[in-house]
Amino acid sequence: MAKEVNKEVFEVLPVPQAVAKFVVPSLASTLITIIYSLADTLFVGMLNNPSQLAGLTVAFPYYQFLNAFSSLWGVGTNSVMSRALGEKDYDRVSKASSHGFWGSLVFMAVVCVIFQILEKPLLYVAGASAQSYDSASVYMLIVFVIGGIPTVLSIVMSNLLRAEGHAKSASSGLMLGGLLNCILDPIFIFGADMGVAGAAVATLISNCVSLIFLIVVYIRIRETSYITLKPFPGGVSWKLIKDVILVGLPSGCLTVLGATGCIIQTSLYSLYGDAAVAGWGVVNRISFISIYTVHGVAQGVLPLIGYNYGAKNFKRVRSVNKCAFLITEILAWAIMILSLIFSAGIIKIFINDAATIEAGVQIMRKYMLCTPFMAIVLLVSTLCQAVGKWQYSLIMLAIRQLVFNIPITFLLNSLFAMKGVASGQPTTELICFIGALFVYHRCFYRAMNKEELLSKKVS
Repeated sequence: MAKEVNKEVFEVLPVPQAVAKFVVPSLASTLITIIYSLADTLFVGMLNNPSQLAGLTVAFPYYQFLNAFSSLWGVGTNSVMSRALGEKDYDRVSKASSHGFWGSLVFMAVVCVIFQILEKPLLYVAGASAQSYDSASVYMLIVFVIGGIPTVLSIVMSNLLRAEGHAKSASSGLMLGGLLNCILDPIFIFGADMGVAGAAVATLISNCVSLIFLIVVYIRIRETSYITLKPFPGGVSWKLIKDVILVGLPSGCLTVLGATGCIIQTSLYSLYGDAAVAGWGVVNRISFISIYTVHGVAQGVLPLIGYNYGAKNFKRVRSVNKCAFLITEILAWAIMILSLIFSAGIIKIFINDAATIEAGVQIMRKYMLCTPFMAIVLLVSTLCQAVGKWQYSLIMLAIRQLVFNIPITFLLNSLFAMKGVASGQPTTELICFIGALFVYHRCFYRAMNKEELLSKKVS
């Protein structure tokens, strides 16, 4: 059977409709992922034990490392595949899909062993106390060390499918895992009386089910797809692996740097007790609503941008970008306003402990001010990756975290204590927002204008 790509969606369908076709399933998947990320915190919080919630908060940044590795391989492979599809280089599409899948598997096998060896110092650096260490340790063992490979492979697999236009199937697999996690959490946490360990087991099972579902989807479409899971057809191509990693590196670094910043913030909040750490844990999860929303929009438009950039249809690329900015900012402002108005009620949903609620409200009303600015910074980063301009994205994100966020957070902590820690992110994002606008102009206007002129001269 002939292999085919839905060219009408990529090339002909009006931009708002094409964006909706990709972004709606991606946002639906993101919504489930948000619920997924909140579920563990919500159900563990119902134990009304700040130490267990603090343990989950301490371990969670390391779970974010799994998202980083997923982005490294998934976003990188998606971008390489999308641009190759636009260039009609179908052999490269197949090889990229295989290298992305098997490369991520080998990579994660090594990483899981390293994290198991370094578990104790990693958790104490993140702010674990004598009371919260056991909870953090068991969560990290089950979710990261045992469950790291299926977690990463499920997200990489969804990116392979999305690159070829199978947005609904890619999103359905992740949604299935998220819904299953919400069902299993109370069963293991309360029914089996496992506490934090129950949340970890539920997450592990859910990610395995997602991976199985996505592999079944691939098996059903493989006769008409350029995706292949045959290990490294034609041999290992280190150049292709390099291309995948370099394009995916900014997304991976974004999450690693974000997780590192979260570890530092958690460590600083630990100076003010387990209630502050638990309150920060809730705020951190709420902030993920905005992060995952931007991620959902960006992942949705990434194949459209990559394909049309590869086909040198720059007018369509710019139109897709405008739609992405509009959707992202509307959602970001809505999230910020709601979180500021209902901060106390939101914290109370997760844990009914007076000290934790008080600390959480103070943190939320400062921290969530970053949302509209952060949305633009993260979106610009992903748009740069979509067209292979990974250098812009990487430099911008490294400066954001290392030059601004970490030093500013330490400085404000020394000046204003806990409220200063919460103010570090908004201050950083406001500065980086200005830089992101400059990067976008340079990457999408100056660079594409030059390429358009070259294309006209060649033709």
